[in-house]
Amino acid sequence: MDIAASQTLAQLYMNVDVFMAVFVRVMAFFLILPIFSGQSIPVPLRLVFSLSLALLGFVSGAVTLPEYSPTLWGYGVLLLQEFMIGLILGLVVTMFFSIFHFIGQLIDFQMGFGMANVLDPFGQTQIPITGNFYYLVVSLLFIATGSLQFVIGVFFDSFNQLALGEAVVLGNAALAEIVIDIIIQYFRTGLRLALPVVGTIIIVDVVLGILVKAVPQMNVFVVGLPIKVMMGLAIIFLTMPFIATAFDDIFVEIVQYMEAVIYWMRANPQ
Repeated sequence: MDIAASQTLAQLYMNVDVFMAVFVRVMAFFLILPIFSGQSIPVPLRLVFSLSLALLGFVSGAVTLPEYSPTLWGYGVLLLQEFMIGLILGLVVTMFFSIFHFIGQLIDFQMGFGMANVLDPFGQTQIPITGNFYYLVVSLLFIATGSLQFVIGVFFDSFNQLALGEAVVLGNAALAEIVIDIIIQYFRTGLRLALPVVGTIIIVDVVLGILVKAVPQMNVFVVGLPIKVMMGLAIIFLTMPFIATAFDDIFVEIVQYMEAVIYWMRANPQ
């Protein structure tokens, strides 16, 4: 074992409480982060990955532990606080990814696919067909464009911006306002992206209603469903190039909200 490794192990042994605090924040973040949070990734692998990143953050020298009550209760409160920080930052990313599930639900309901769900390979839950399609496309963009690395970089920058034990989570009015703003943005962006497909299918429904009045002999259920499916798929195909643009805008919002959450969780934001 070389000298550098020995010094690292000694430092880890002397500051194991600092390492555990870093590990808890990292683990909570990757526990809910899209792509990493799926049940398709074994829990031991996620723990090893979190341990590796926590060790890198620890040896960087950018983290220090403040004064805390030297009791089991005091240290437990500190770890719970760090867990909440990582969980909230992960939830910010997850909320914006869930927009595409929301879009899929709106589209599938109008197209007649409301009862047809598929198994999400990441979360092992039943989700809409179109929502799963959009989610997989966005996940590929998230990895291929380097956005995943950037989000992880913003998260690790939180150790510089928000030191261990410095966060204020409970009773933080500014943080509550950010969460409400994220929820509003969730519905606003989802409705905006689903509008072309949903609006087209509503127009098709209106036209079919007029045809039923003009030609009562026509079976609208037999004729209408294939038309709605074909029109919906056609609009989805035509609007696919805009998904990349929408992803860029959503990614910018993810970074902005993560930075805002980090800033307003400080005990004394400047």
